[in-house]
Amino acid sequence: SLSLVKPENISKIIIRSPNWVGDVVMATPAFRCIRENFPEAEITLVLKTYVQNLIKGTPWFNKLFVLDNNKRNKTAQFISTVKEIRSEGYDIGFLFPNSFSSALMFWLGGVKRRIGYKRDARSLFLTDGINRPSENGHFLPTYMGDYYLRLCTEIGCDVRSNELELFITREGQIRADEILKNCNVNTDLPLVLLNPGAAYGYSKCWTAEGFARTADLVKKGLDCNIAIVCAPNEINLATDIERTAKSRLINLAGYYLSLNILKSLIKVCDLLITVDSGPRHIAVAFKRPVVTIMGPNDPRYTDTPAEIGQVICADVDCLACQLKICPKDHRCMTQIKPDKVAEVCLDFLSNKKEQN
Repeated sequence: SLSLVKPENISKIIIRSPNWVGDVVMATPAFRCIRENFPEAEITLVLKTYVQNLIKGTPWFNKLFVLDNNKRNKTAQFISTVKEIRSEGYDIGFLFPNSFSSALMFWLGGVKRRIGYKRDARSLFLTDGINRPSENGHFLPTYMGDYYLRLCTEIGCDVRSNELELFITREGQIRADEILKNCNVNTDLPLVLLNPGAAYGYSKCWTAEGFARTADLVKKGLDCNIAIVCAPNEINLATDIERTAKSRLINLAGYYLSLNILKSLIKVCDLLITVDSGPRHIAVAFKRPVVTIMGPNDPRYTDTPAEIGQVICADVDCLACQLKICPKDHRCMTQIKPDKVAEVCLDFLSNKKEQN
């Protein structure tokens, strides 16, 4: 077991955030846990530019250190980041990503205690290396929220809560309201969001026809607003869905939806229909019902009892391959039928009506 950390000996903490939106949301219980166990420490979060808006409003950090995604000169950025970390003299560093480079960065940056999982030959650079969960000698996929919390519990932190937690900002809320108003969304009707895209790779995506048909069936079963949300590079997919659907869908692809605005939209929706991507976890954090269409990803990484919703998978032998590009015919996604998805969605929406 690792030697425990005494909070009174720690004045400066650095955390290397995960990189993907969903992972950052699942890391929020660990972020909060670090703050609760080190209430007096100055905490710096190192994160990528594009997740900065996601953690806007969080009360746990004193400083954000933003890594630019500008790929042009990664080496120069790495060296300047190391120098900056060195100049701060951190007592302890938590490494959420499993990458070799993040551990090397903290080691070169003179962070005194470096806590992370032992993988990618980086144990050398960790003072407190944690073994990944395994079963019969094989790596065991576990829920990422728990995986991140182990970085805290292994050094003696108390966990008061394992709930995901996000915050909305006033400007994000105002902008979300403006967008809905611009699109003539009838606020008396339920708001359903469709999120068809995934940053991970094409293999996670469902078909435009699938989303369009699902939307038509949901609207047929219940009078509601259905709005498509997506990243700027997914506008074509959103347009395909809007054109293929027979009913009127609200296409928000033309608006710049920062994560700050997207958070506010998800917080007020009645249901999110999505592939397995970041917005799914935002919905869990805000306790919104979410129906997830899932194929190539192992559900054990994201499965939490806190989720209100249902994960829909096809019955195929190659499920959960974890590949970004399908080497076959994408059957794990194409075999999921809109009728099934719509039926599950209508169940959640009608339950909501009964609760009101």
